[in-house]
Amino acid sequence: MKRVTRLSTLSLAIGIMMLFVGNGTIQVKAQQQQQQQKQRQDGLVVDWLNDFEDCEDWRAVSTCPLGDTKTRKIPGKPRPVNEQGQQVNEDGQPGEFKDEMTDENGLTHKNDYVLGIKTYFLERGYDRVEAFPPNEYIIRGKAREIKVWALGRKFRHTLWVKLRDYKGHLHKLKIGRLDFWGWREMSAIVPGWLPQSTSYAMLDRNLHFVSFFVQSDLYEIPGTFYTYLDQFRIVTDLSEFTGDETIKDTW
Repeated sequence: MKRVTRLSTLSLAIGIMMLFVGNGTIQVKAQQQQQQQKQRQDGLVVDWLNDFEDCEDWRAVSTCPLGDTKTRKIPGKPRPVNEQGQQVNEDGQPGEFKDEMTDENGLTHKNDYVLGIKTYFLERGYDRVEAFPPNEYIIRGKAREIKVWALGRKFRHTLWVKLRDYKGHLHKLKIGRLDFWGWREMSAIVPGWLPQSTSYAMLDRNLHFVSFFVQSDLYEIPGTFYTYLDQFRIVTDLSEFTGDETIKDTW
């Protein structure tokens, strides 16, 4: 009888110890996961606004009444080459772009389609074509840089991006000329004077992406123009957005 009692007591003690150790392990794992998640959402983060895998609802508007202006979902992906003419991947190493990519937020983006834009330019230096998404994209955090892959056809037309601040004012940022052949990653720095956010991060004073537009060059001949875009991303600063996002200073 005493032996049975001792075994029962010993078993109970071991069970209690295992329970405490298990809870400690679970708590440590939970804390590690929270830290990892916080690290991904703190500081500079690359947010994908569109991978153009579902871009059938984009539309294009041109200032020129001639020709055909439209957008199209085109099979393909960026295929840049180096100075030796070798095809390189997203890291600049010999090879091809991945068919799938996972961003810093853990979201997977396929690489099967790009956004194609077609138009006709007549008035040199004046005509332009503008590509709109179905709705404006809200950029979380403070936008620092805009990145997009573009396919150039050796025309000196210029690619721009249009943003709307929280006051409703529109801002045009120059991304660069499309005077190159093949795929190239283009970018534009978001200037500090552009109104976005404040020291109070919970006021929802975010920038909105409105559209891309291409302006014809003064010295290019008129005619049909094609361009293609892919992997539209924003480098944004989330340092001020790591608090309680469920309670906002908007009342």
